[in-house]
Amino acid sequence: MGQGVPAHVHAEAILSALLEARPAGLTIAQLMSATERTCAQVHTGLRHLRKVAAAKGLPPVTWDRRWGYRMLDDAPEVCIGYERAFFETVHHRVENFIAGTLLPHQKKTPNDPYIRTVMAQMGAIESTLQLLASLE
Repeated sequence: MGQGVPAHVHAEAILSALLEARPAGLTIAQLMSATERTCAQVHTGLRHLRKVAAAKGLPPVTWDRRWGYRMLDDAPEVCIGYERAFFETVHHRVENFIAGTLLPHQKKTPNDPYIRTVMAQMGAIESTLQLLASLE
């Protein structure tokens, strides 16, 4: 098997398409069409672009249902909305992990120092994520 195209090549194509579309955003299908890349290649490029955007002085890549993926310099409300949605998503994942995995473990071994420490730390993480998701 040969090597695939490096992630930074996909990221450059996606960056070009997103900058051209500004201030509008692009859906995955539109990015695929504009860059002539597969869905997997677009996701690879987006991941890479998100990692290097700040180092290159670029605005962050955000996503929402209405606009799709976009890069805006002067729209802090877009970043805040994206960040809140991220914190809410992670909060729900942590909440489900606590309820489905950690609580049953704690019920079986309530005096185990490991699970007590894990529960205390995960409770703090859950509270922090909940706070971040609801900040005004």
